[in-house]
Amino acid sequence: MIDSYISKDDKKFLKLALNLARRNVGLTGKNPSVGCVITLKDIIIGRGNTQLGGRPHAEIMAMKQASDHPLLKEERKIEDINIYITLEPCAHETTSPSCAKEIVNFGANRVIYLATDPDNRTNGKGKSIMEKAGIECIETRIYERENSDILKGYLKQKKTGFPYITLKIGSSINGKIATKNGESKWITNSLCRKRVQLLRSENDAILIGKNSIFVDNPRLNLRDQFESIENKQIFILDTNFELSGFENLSIFDNVGKDKVHIITSKKLKDKVRKDRKFFREVNIEQANKEQQFLNMQEILKIVSRMGVNRLLVEGGARVWTSFLKIGLFDEIVMFTGNKIINDSATSCFNDFLPLDARLGDFPNLTLTSLLRWKDNIEAKWIANS
Repeated sequence: MIDSYISKDDKKFLKLALNLARRNVGLTGKNPSVGCVITLKDIIIGRGNTQLGGRPHAEIMAMKQASDHPLLKEERKIEDINIYITLEPCAHETTSPSCAKEIVNFGANRVIYLATDPDNRTNGKGKSIMEKAGIECIETRIYERENSDILKGYLKQKKTGFPYITLKIGSSINGKIATKNGESKWITNSLCRKRVQLLRSENDAILIGKNSIFVDNPRLNLRDQFESIENKQIFILDTNFELSGFENLSIFDNVGKDKVHIITSKKLKDKVRKDRKFFREVNIEQANKEQQFLNMQEILKIVSRMGVNRLLVEGGARVWTSFLKIGLFDEIVMFTGNKIINDSATSCFNDFLPLDARLGDFPNLTLTSLLRWKDNIEAKWIANS
């Protein structure tokens, strides 16, 4: 059943489930971040969200909490119990029963959820398991935009096999990301930099080009109020493996070598990996070259293989341009500072269409949010399909 009658209270509990799901975006590994609320006579007795790394699932957390609630122990009538979830309960079983079966065992009158799980192992099967047990299952389209924003990495990965890709750019008013001599700290203010930390926390991995490593030697770790969160996987594009001569990388000290993946076209012998200190614990991945650049399709396959649903591309201009040129990005988050820098400075993008291209040939984006951070601006643009 889709879009059956949804009461004001139903909407309230679904909104709460959404808020629970949003808390762990970027922290649940390859699994989606889901929220769940359980009520007894419209009183909340259990709530939960997908836990760090993806297990336990939201439904399991909520049912565990509800089972200990005194109201449930006093009077347990199935017809009084409703369960609100942001995604259809899973039907597949690995080391434990599926969430759909656990809900059947727990007992409920209605299960209301916001989206069908596209995973072939579930995709309607969870609903079927519950309906066969006599539970009314309702899929509703309310809060579709908000829920899609939370699930966008998971949904895209299931649909295309690629992660949801965000290009994060910090620039001057006239679109420059560094002075001609490479100075870029700081084009945007401290509030924007805190927002970048939030962005990192919401993504599963960070991708960056070798040139940005050479110029900025960035830390790429989670800091300030986000420092308790485990650092993300880092993917460095280095076609000719030039980083092998640069051993004092801040990433190694702040993120750790085991989280760093260098993608290169060079085939490195096992002996070289063992003999050089630089290679120890660092993950080296191979991708083919295409017109002197690494093949983007292969890069994204490598990233996806590591369980990445949401990928944050932090630079630089050549890397952003590569994604733009072949349309392999989903959104751009643009932080614009209050400076104007010389035209000879480094721009956000290189030329990606012929110099005689007409204005109508260039991509149009849709602005979805605009925030002001003192005298700086954060704008989010999504690619038009």
